[in-house]
Amino acid sequence: MDALVAWLQATSLSKAIVFSLWVWPLAETLHFIGLTLLIGIVGFFDLRLMGFFRRVSLEGAHDLVPVAIAGFGLNLLTGIIFFVGHPEQYVHNVGWWWKVGCLVVAGANAGVFEMTIGKQTMALGPNADTSMAAKAIGLVSLVAWFGVLYFGRMLPFIGDAY
Repeated sequence: MDALVAWLQATSLSKAIVFSLWVWPLAETLHFIGLTLLIGIVGFFDLRLMGFFRRVSLEGAHDLVPVAIAGFGLNLLTGIIFFVGHPEQYVHNVGWWWKVGCLVVAGANAGVFEMTIGKQTMALGPNADTSMAAKAIGLVSLVAWFGVLYFGRMLPFIGDAY
């Protein structure tokens, strides 16, 4: 990983990110906006899967998911900017690896939902209760996304893995 860090730090893109007055603060702001969209919408959908807000149809809550995906895309782009700008802050940081692990769990969980019970769950109307599997998927998603949020925020405080 140290070779990747050294190579990235030597690129003109990394230097432009580090030495620009506005790139990092702008990326931080956009990252926060993307996170707000993502966690706000996915969190609401997860809570609906878990049985809350039953007056809202699952299909209606799911209609907001493309906006959450846009938020994820914004976070992916800004996250790459952060990584390219200061890779040394991330590759040896145990908090970053936990954040990446939570992202993998969240993504796999969403894939399981879409490939297994997604279609029949979306067919439920307002006031309908969801299955235990849907509730479990909602809970795993909520915990995983809050793990992403927590470990992302804790990156400066958790420090190096070695």
